[in-house]
This record gives sequence, C-alpha cells and structure tokens, in this order.
Amino acid sequence: MTSETAQVPVHQEHPGPGVTVLRLDRPHRRNALDAQTAELLRAGLAGAARRRDAAVVITGGDDFFSSGGDVESMPGPDGGVFGPAERLTLIHDLVLAMIGADQVIIAAVERYAIGAAWGLVLACDLVVVGENAYFKAPFAARGMTADAGTAYHLPRRLGQQRAAAHLFLGEPLTARDARTAGLVTETVAPGSATSRAVELATTLAAGPTQSNAITKSLLARDRADLAQFLASERTAMALAGHGPNAREGRNAFLERREPHFS
Repeated sequence: MTSETAQVPVHQEHPGPGVTVLRLDRPHRRNALDAQTAELLRAGLAGAARRRDAAVVITGGDDFFSSGGDVESMPGPDGGVFGPAERLTLIHDLVLAMIGADQVIIAAVERYAIGAAWGLVLACDLVVVGENAYFKAPFAARGMTADAGTAYHLPRRLGQQRAAAHLFLGEPLTARDARTAGLVTETVAPGSATSRAVELATTLAAGPTQSNAITKSLLARDRADLAQFLASERTAMALAGHGPNAREGRNAFLERREPHFS
C-alpha cells in the first residue's frame, strides 16, 4: 500500500486499482474537522474522480472516526455576520461532492462519529461500523443548530420524533440501532471497519463501475433539494452563532464543563 506520509490531517492511500482511502489523521484533536481537513478530503475526492476510481473509503483509522467540527478553530461572532458559519461552506462543498461523485463513497467508523462527522457519514453510500461504535449530534449542548446536513438526513431516515431526540437531546445512536434503522450497511468487530470497507471498495472496483455510477445518480435524486437545505442551514448557523447560547456552549466546551444556558 502506497501512502502520502507528509504531516497533514488527511492521508491518501491506494490499496489497489480503482480504490482510494482517505484517512483522517489528527489524533491529538480526535480527528476533529477543521478547514484544512475539509479541503483535503474534497481534494481527495477530486483526485479519485480524475483517476476514475470506483470507490473511496473515508476512515478515521482503527481508534475513532471523528469528534466532529473543530470548535477551537471555528470563527466566533467577531468574524462577521457569517463568521460562525464560515467552516460550513467547506463542509457543505464536501457533502455535495460526496453525493454527486461517480465513485461509491464508503465510511469506515470506529468508536464514534460526532456532530458534523455524523453528517459526513450520512452522506456516504455505504457505511461499515465497528459494533461498539456510536453516533451523536450534540449541537444543542453547544448552543448551536445542527449542521453538515444532519437535520436533513435524520428526519427522512429515522422519522421526525427519533430525529428530534438526537438533535434536541443529543441522544447517542449505537451501531446496532443504526443498522436496524438502515443507517449502517454492516457492523463488524471493533478495529476491522477500515479493512472491511477496503474489501467492499475492492469488490466495487472489480465490478461494473459505470453502471454503478448511474445507479448512484438515481439514488441521489431523493436528495435533489439538499443544496437548498444546506444554504438555509448556513444562515441558521450564522444566526445561532451570534447568540448567547452559542457563546456559553463554546465556553463550556473549551472549559470542559456543562453549559448553563440562560
């Protein structure tokens, strides 16, 4: 397996013809998604498209997928009207690129995918999860609105009430329950999600890649209005980011304490 070894937050690996693995590598930040990470993931997808790969695996490695958006790197209200939502532009471009790509995008999730990271997983075509992993959307605890398309995908796939429990109350969703709900393709032994995802990608690379791309475009028709939703999400995030709830949520997160909302 060849790999780019520069000290960057996303490494590209090519385990075989037609397969690209994009591996998050910010262990000191639990693979939190900052601007550079989003840009490199988008560039990785563009490279796979140029090579006409069959599949792309997005993984955080064998320890965890991602803790979500990098709160410490997010601009605050002083960054202008859309300052709090600045990161979302890159995340939205990434989500739309994943859905619009001809390649089948496979998520390999170990331990947890939180917040915006769950949004990325929801945008994938196939999802392989370690059986002890979970998903969580703790936006309310940070005084913010849901982002990365989570408020788009969850009601459509779980129903309004179950989605509300995750988005308002931050209830976690276990790998087993996610599989039962149809959000996960396959659960595997902990530590083996990436290897299994690469197996699936290799199978796809040996298959009818052109007809698979057409099938993916048909499946994407159910999300034809996603771009418009994400534009509204960006505005909502900007509004929420200028309020006292967001300030308290951010401070509580950085100070490692429970928030106290007025």
